[in-house]
Amino acid sequence: MKRAWYSGHSAEELGDSAILVGDPDRVERIGALLDEPVFLPVKRGLKTVTGTWNGKRVSIVAFGMGAPIATIVLHEFADLGITRFVRIGTAMYFPPSTGGEFLISESAIGFDGTSPAYGVPAGEMVAADPALVTALMQASAAAEETSHRGLYATYDAFYRDMFGIDAKGSARADEMRKEMNGRGVMALDMETSALLAAGQDLGVAVATMCYGTVDALSQEKLGAEALDRGEGQLFRIALNAITN
Repeated sequence: MKRAWYSGHSAEELGDSAILVGDPDRVERIGALLDEPVFLPVKRGLKTVTGTWNGKRVSIVAFGMGAPIATIVLHEFADLGITRFVRIGTAMYFPPSTGGEFLISESAIGFDGTSPAYGVPAGEMVAADPALVTALMQASAAAEETSHRGLYATYDAFYRDMFGIDAKGSARADEMRKEMNGRGVMALDMETSALLAAGQDLGVAVATMCYGTVDALSQEKLGAEALDRGEGQLFRIALNAITN
């Protein structure tokens, strides 16, 4: 039986589609929503659950943080036969989006180090799968949530390009965020461009949907109560979209 190098999973253990999350704790919370959830053995911290939603088998896997490991997981699952992927999580947002709204990737600009390995040079744009984008928008509308579709920008160095915790990082991050706002970027994250590039290269459908939790310009953060409510909606919208 063929097993993936890092996750250790086989095709028989996985669903027909997959949701990629960063935080391993979210796997437990999404698993609680599924029918007949099966939590798979954890290797290298890659926690996975496979269960049923809307009568279809789906797997949820946590990759941690960053483009390199996220694309490893996607590549392994694609090699095992999965052809549809949605990455969910939280992201910084730019106006006109506001905190507590959902951000769906139509495309992404990659400033990460992984996208070039999948054929998309640094700084170039790569598109999300249109059918998945439409499914996410429709599932969001059905849940009566406000969603925006648009352009993501992806970086590797969180504390230099996205959020500063020291003077040097703050100056650089402020400059980068202002530049991206001027280019019409809707959201910032650490994975989307690389996942879209890998999906394009591997011939699988990929899109991102994030919950807007940090104002990219003011750095104001969403409160804990709103974050909890939004996370639950994010889970259900993604599950409905990918099993559509």
